[in-house]
Amino acid sequence: MVFKRLKARFGGGTTVDTIVHTPVGRPGGTLDGVVEIVGGEVEQQISYLDLTLVVRAEHEYTGSDGDDRESVGEERIGGERASGPFTLQPGEHRSVPFRLALPLETPFNIINGRELPKVAIGVRTELEIAKSWDKGDFDPVRVEPLPAQQRILAAFERIGCVLRSSDVERGRIPGAALNCYQELEFGAPPALSGRLSEIEVTFVTTPHSLEVLIEGDRRGGFLSGGDHVLRMSIGHDVIETENWEAIVAENLQELAGRGGFFH
Repeated sequence: MVFKRLKARFGGGTTVDTIVHTPVGRPGGTLDGVVEIVGGEVEQQISYLDLTLVVRAEHEYTGSDGDDRESVGEERIGGERASGPFTLQPGEHRSVPFRLALPLETPFNIINGRELPKVAIGVRTELEIAKSWDKGDFDPVRVEPLPAQQRILAAFERIGCVLRSSDVERGRIPGAALNCYQELEFGAPPALSGRLSEIEVTFVTTPHSLEVLIEGDRRGGFLSGGDHVLRMSIGHDVIETENWEAIVAENLQELAGRGGFFH
């Protein structure tokens, strides 16, 4: 199944067509595909062909006027050099297969078929010809959670937390590898509606465990590691053996007891 096709025209009439065969990826998995390159009217020297996995991340900062501001930019989270130098003859057709690794901390933008519109993940195809290059268009890809992440998300929903939105923030959480992280915003369960109004959840995934950070007060945020952030470490081998609904409910009760509410 062809998931997406990106076609761009470079100098000299050279055409680059990127085809990803993986319809939906998962963190820790791969995106497989091929780049089809067709030469233009003249012989061209290709220096390299790169594929870059990027995510659009928000950056919150204080402006010179003291007001809180926000910008959105791209963060590189993975990539590979699909080809080194080669000569492309006029009209030549060259196919370059690739396998692009998705880091374990790759954000996801599909949950049970539901799209998270603010989580934009994509591939850029970069081709350098005669010391001029074009980074290509941002072409979106679809990523779903790992089974362990899906199990925790289901636990939140089963105790009455409603997923409201998700986005990606710039910054590095202790223990994480990437310079950005995904936040999932839930409404508090009815039983805690007077003490918690919103809950933020993020994951830090390693080969051996899933770290789940739960925040009940946005004054500090995940990067502060303050009193209103709880962190659970879960081994991948026990994710299906525990009553996560009860564990999540207990953690939220603890946050509520700490005064973890939004102002």
